[in-house]
Amino acid sequence: MNCVIDIKSLALGTHSQEFKVSGDFFESFGGGDVVDAALDVKVDVTKSSGWIKVDCNIVGEVVVECDRCLAELRLPVDISAPFTVKFSSVQMDDEDVEYGDDVIVLGPSEGELDMSQTIYDYVMTNIPLKKVHPEGECDPVMLEKMKEILR
Repeated sequence: MNCVIDIKSLALGTHSQEFKVSGDFFESFGGGDVVDAALDVKVDVTKSSGWIKVDCNIVGEVVVECDRCLAELRLPVDISAPFTVKFSSVQMDDEDVEYGDDVIVLGPSEGELDMSQTIYDYVMTNIPLKKVHPEGECDPVMLEKMKEILR
């Protein structure tokens, strides 16, 4: 999945780009907890002469495995993630960066902003640690098997 924005070719002002993200996208990162996904990503980019403001909105759902019954669990996703892109010719180690989590630093010659890792990170941190169906919605057959094993 190509989630790249060609920032060098953008004129000053605001521009929008949209991406569709599916389960294949997460599989390319090694899968993790996501079994499948249907996400719409809208990225609004406001370019000025020295920086770029990015508003990333991710809406849809991801499918994960329920921790209790192992059946598919659909989780809604509604993420709004603004951040800033700055350009710097100085290479910095992570501990030297004082910008914070909402700033991405690119070299002055970099012309593309790859949103893939950013989208992946925002979605994965949006998934709860405990992934279970609401009470009464787990697979009853699996729950019965678990009870038998635990006796």
